[in-house]
Amino acid sequence: MSARPEPVTYGDRAVFTVSDFNQGVAGWLARLGNVWVEGELSELTPRARMVFFCLKDERDGSVLQGWMDRDRFERIEPAPVTGDRLHAYGRGELWRKRGEFRFRAFTLEQFGLGQLLKRIEELRAKLGAEGLFAEERKQALPLLPRVVGLVCGTDAAAKRDVIETAERRYPPVRFRIVEATVQGRAAPVSIAAALASLDADAQVDVIVLARGGGSPEDLLPFSDEVVCRAVAECATPVVSAIGHEQDNPLVDLVADARAGTPSLAARMVVPDHAALLASLEALLTRGARALEGGAAQARRTLELLVSRPAFARPQAWIDVRRAALGASGDRLARVPTLRLERESARVAAAHGRLRVLGPAATLERGYAIVQDEAGAVVRDSGSVSVDDRVGVRLGRGRLVARVEETAE
Repeated sequence: MSARPEPVTYGDRAVFTVSDFNQGVAGWLARLGNVWVEGELSELTPRARMVFFCLKDERDGSVLQGWMDRDRFERIEPAPVTGDRLHAYGRGELWRKRGEFRFRAFTLEQFGLGQLLKRIEELRAKLGAEGLFAEERKQALPLLPRVVGLVCGTDAAAKRDVIETAERRYPPVRFRIVEATVQGRAAPVSIAAALASLDADAQVDVIVLARGGGSPEDLLPFSDEVVCRAVAECATPVVSAIGHEQDNPLVDLVADARAGTPSLAARMVVPDHAALLASLEALLTRGARALEGGAAQARRTLELLVSRPAFARPQAWIDVRRAALGASGDRLARVPTLRLERESARVAAAHGRLRVLGPAATLERGYAIVQDEAGAVVRDSGSVSVDDRVGVRLGRGRLVARVEETAE
């Protein structure tokens, strides 16, 4: 520690230089030690090696200027944002050259879980409004996946749980594993990249996103918007297996299926090999019984057919058909004669009707038709004159007469 600065005496006056005064205040502040300070984060300004911020007292608006090494700040999870209520651990410092008082923070912590949950609920409402949780967009899991994609931490227990459970349940299963950072600020981008890599693999039929249990803070990457949107963009079905049954990160709502644990996820994505073989055996047995029953029924049907007269004496069937054919020939042979007789009868009937309605029949009853010399029928006595010659047509024959007198 530097020596305590001494003032310069001017008569009865002790005077410190600005530098000495600032140095003395800085030394006094250093002796105060580290403290915790609570306030609302505001005016967050990153620089190359530092991050400057303000902590504001909500009661009276008092403000404390502060700073933190950027490397320390970027390791904080979850990343602080303006508006968060924080506890800051550090000490007061005086920047001697500028005479500025600032709080140097070594640690920034969210004040309780409430702030974290509030941010998650805001994101939940946002993604829900966009339809990312809708049931109709979720895909069905394949019955027999060719390859199971697995996103997990490096050498994580969740990785072993998924692989061992799946291989025990379905020995032929194959895995494509992409390890990612599953905790901390870098986790969301790392998880999203792993998901995109497996989704681009044409052989991967289903993806399991797995992580073992942890505190709510440890599971925050799985409620991050980047991870949720990466899952939503996957064309391959995704099973979320994060934490335990009581954990509910947002990615569970976006995924096509949720498993309470990594082991349950393995049971969801692959079938039970033994049960599958038993089902196939049962199907084969039922199929064999069905074939045997069908063959027996066909045999009985054939026996019934063979016992019928048509099979016992085939010539009888031919005789019946020959007789039917002969009868049909006879009927066809009689058709022209019958048709001619019917037409002749129709013509005779028509002739009879014509005779009854014709003029000859009227003449037969004693009537006559009078015609003038031109052959026109005389209907009016005024159309002829005395001494005109007229013809008279009778029922039989024709007369020629002279008109001696006309009358009305």
